[in-house]
Amino acid sequence: MAQVISADYLVVGAGAMGMAFVDTLLSDTKATAAIVDRYHRPGGHWNLAYPFVRLHQPSSFYGVNSKPLGRGTIDKVGWNKGLQELATSDQIDTYYSQVLDDTFLPSERVQYFANCEYDGDGAFHSLVTGKAFRVTEATRVVDATYLQVVVPAMRRPSYEVNGAQCITPNDLVKISRPFNNYTIVGAGKTGIDACLWLLKAGVQPSQITWIMPRDSWLLDRAAFQTGEEFVERNRAFIQNQAEAVMAADSVEDLFLRLEKCGHLLRLSGKVWPKM
Repeated sequence: MAQVISADYLVVGAGAMGMAFVDTLLSDTKATAAIVDRYHRPGGHWNLAYPFVRLHQPSSFYGVNSKPLGRGTIDKVGWNKGLQELATSDQIDTYYSQVLDDTFLPSERVQYFANCEYDGDGAFHSLVTGKAFRVTEATRVVDATYLQVVVPAMRRPSYEVNGAQCITPNDLVKISRPFNNYTIVGAGKTGIDACLWLLKAGVQPSQITWIMPRDSWLLDRAAFQTGEEFVERNRAFIQNQAEAVMAADSVEDLFLRLEKCGHLLRLSGKVWPKM
């Protein structure tokens, strides 16, 4: 027989979305919540992220309202030098555990059920013991997993690879012998991170093949910084963006103007990005 859990909300998933929702419930309402999470700790897909991943935005843009993520520092070395810190996956996982342990649970308005699978209709079960739970009919269910975020470590590739060793970015850091060539598949942030990791490790550009289904316009992170030291730069970026919008006579002209003022970037001036 299933154990009945009493709560105003049942939140499915303790990733960034679910944690932010519960944090707002605590600060803006008197409601109670139960969180059901398939992982052993909060953080969602960050629990499976490749070790060298970092946020592609300043740490202060991420997390929940009640607790800032990061130390508010400016990086002094590396490719992000002069800009605000970018949290690592370890820092993000630790951060969400602290939010749970220091804020959610001490409030006595939040229950957390780790290593549990949601079965639908307000029911879930433990992946460890098999014990069944359910909430009352008065409980509202909030599905914080509806975006169905999938990272490479969660599945096999949708294509066959013959004559080469195929790994996810998670296993790059486990390489124990050199390879003549490396082929990166995918044009998103993960693909970019994998290329940068190889270059940082000393792999020559001629040894890297990058298969990109399509090019993207990229936002310059320098235009999205917080803090007093970036006020004037941000104001200039916003002004330049507004002037580009007002002056453009076509979509193509707009993108060229945004590129010229440094708001947008592309990897190659010979390729027109499709997204």
